[in-house]
Amino acid sequence: NPMGILGVLISHLFVKLGFGFTSLIIPGIGLFWGWVFFSKKDIENPIKITIYSISLMLLLSISIGVVSIHFNFEPSKYHYSGRMGGRVADLFIDMFSIYGCMLFLFSSYMILIRSYFDFDYYKPLIRLKDRVGIWKTNYFQAKEKYRKDQEKRKHTRELKSKIKVENNSAEPEKEINEIAKNLRNESKGHLSDENNEENNVEGEVSHPIHANEEQPIEKTDVEKHQVPNDSSLNLNDKDTPVIDNSLHIEKMIENTEVDIDQIENRKKPRRKYKLPSSDLLTDPVNISDSLNRDELVQRADYLTQSLATYGVEGKVVNVHPGPVITLFEVEPAEGVRVNKFVQLADDLARVMEASSVRVIAPIPGRSSVGIEIPNRNPATVYFKSIVNSPEFAKSDSLLTLAIGKTTSGEISTLNLSKMPHLLIAGT
Repeated sequence: NPMGILGVLISHLFVKLGFGFTSLIIPGIGLFWGWVFFSKKDIENPIKITIYSISLMLLLSISIGVVSIHFNFEPSKYHYSGRMGGRVADLFIDMFSIYGCMLFLFSSYMILIRSYFDFDYYKPLIRLKDRVGIWKTNYFQAKEKYRKDQEKRKHTRELKSKIKVENNSAEPEKEINEIAKNLRNESKGHLSDENNEENNVEGEVSHPIHANEEQPIEKTDVEKHQVPNDSSLNLNDKDTPVIDNSLHIEKMIENTEVDIDQIENRKKPRRKYKLPSSDLLTDPVNISDSLNRDELVQRADYLTQSLATYGVEGKVVNVHPGPVITLFEVEPAEGVRVNKFVQLADDLARVMEASSVRVIAPIPGRSSVGIEIPNRNPATVYFKSIVNSPEFAKSDSLLTLAIGKTTSGEISTLNLSKMPHLLIAGT
């Protein structure tokens, strides 16, 4: 043995006395755990893989033992399965016979696969049943559609033959109608005005009476050849609806619905998501000039003097410098109304040489008034500085949001699970 006496003893323990050649899974597990510790991976999934690997090794050893005992493999019945796996296989054969033992091992493999991969054995049967149902539905729909198409084609052929017969029978009638029309046009030229008035009184406008005696004879001859036909009488009847029996109307399409929760991809086991590295974000660049204590005191005194210029007495009691703005807390003097500070917002912005001034009158939970004045060189708040802060990195909730910094420069985070209105409305 190239590994010496220790290698001989370990291999004899696992291969001969233990579980046979399936013991090769054990060094594979050792290499796998070495990679886990070296890469500093989460050990929850490797523990699961190890337990199922050992279970697979036991089942394989027993299965090899059952096959070796049943078929009398040489040189011994425990040579390939190991003594431990062979004894267990021998016990199973004595208790269940070869058929019960095979059924037991098959069930054990099915349970092992089901528990590790979260595989549902009943789902293929349901899928097969659904496919058979869809096939039957499509078959009967196609059969019904074919029957309707045959009926439509038969009806179309009948309509075409009927229209052809009507066209052939309408040709003599059309010639007679043209002769009658020509006779009426000729008779209109021979009528006098008196006859027209008389005919209008009597209501005979369709067939005027001629002065000579030959016209009634010609009229009678025409009427004799005319064949009564309802369709010719209603040629000028615009109120009569015309129905086209050859019009083909398609059937409305019906959409098939499926259960989205039964889709294969949605039922796969979910893996633990790993956030990307914060190195993808831009590194913070500090370009602002932070004010020292003397400059903040000087600005506070200047603010107090500016308020006194406009007749508002107050004293700055606290200053909260921030990356973008500086908050000055002003304690109003006795008898000074708070709304006077709000009215002076635009004037204070001009005096303090700021783009805008926000007045908080009063600060919630305090008796003082807050005046927010933008810094001359505001700092940029970077997202990387927020996610690398302890407030965000050590938060217990997985729905923690990195908002930014407060006016005083503190890291601001919010828990999304406490804001159901934001989850629903998105505002």
